[in-house]
Amino acid sequence: MYQKIERYLNSLSKRERMILLAAGVVLGVFILMVGVVSPVIEYKARLTSSVKAHESELKRVYDLSSRIRAAGSAPRTAGAAQPADFTLFGFLEELAARVKVNDRIEYMKPISESGGSAREAVEVKIRSVFQDDLISLLYDIEHSPHSLKIKRLNIRRVERDSCLDVTFQVVHYG
Repeated sequence: MYQKIERYLNSLSKRERMILLAAGVVLGVFILMVGVVSPVIEYKARLTSSVKAHESELKRVYDLSSRIRAAGSAPRTAGAAQPADFTLFGFLEELAARVKVNDRIEYMKPISESGGSAREAVEVKIRSVFQDDLISLLYDIEHSPHSLKIKRLNIRRVERDSCLDVTFQVVHYG
């Protein structure tokens, strides 16, 4: 086979050999560009766009982190500005009356925190409350001017009247 190729090349004129060599070089460069250089350039472009996307995500994470830190320090500063006559029980009763679920409150009991911290906690159980009323109540607790957070939430659907039985703990920091 090699001898046939050699005889064929010897039978060609010098000009034909040069054209054949040029075509081989062009074909080799084309294969090199399509098979090696182009995929490397595409990979680099994908990496660059991925890095830019991750940088923007990282900036967002840093922004959220600073917001969380600011919100974490807010209960301490907000606790100092609260009136001295604030009670968690009174606030929750007033809020339940405003949302019109005070007749459905089964119990409200204080919870003793271990460690003697400056937190006050109350557990509340409400029976047969509508979902919209519950959302409104929980939203008002979380967004109150006082430093209140919902620590634990247990929701159970009552099938007979499609209402909810809810038990939750509210913690007052301050």
